[in-house]
Amino acid sequence: MGRIVTGLVLFVGIFLILLGAIFIIASGVENIAIGAILVVVAIVLFLFVYRSEKIQAAKPTLVSQSFQVKMEGSGEFTEKQLKCRSCGAPLADKDLRVIQGGIMVSCPYCGSTYALEEAPKW
Repeated sequence: MGRIVTGLVLFVGIFLILLGAIFIIASGVENIAIGAILVVVAIVLFLFVYRSEKIQAAKPTLVSQSFQVKMEGSGEFTEKQLKCRSCGAPLADKDLRVIQGGIMVSCPYCGSTYALEEAPKW
């Protein structure tokens, strides 16, 4: 249900409760009955809005996020070519695999396989 429709239904419900209270205060058997009916209709409208909002909140929603990461640092960044420890041949992204949280490198030229270790930055 749209926000505008929900707002209108809530406005009508509040109006009916106030009108029903005026009828109940006016006393008289028929006025009290009409006031009670108006209050009951308002309560039904409030329950309808509550239930529809609850159903809407239970539906899964698809969240799409897109963001761009900009890396900045205090110095210049230069791209380094990854080379094999054994033969010095250049390695590509396809030669890297993640196995149990570690990065394994397989050289397509000499066939050596080893774990890639990152040197500390300090």
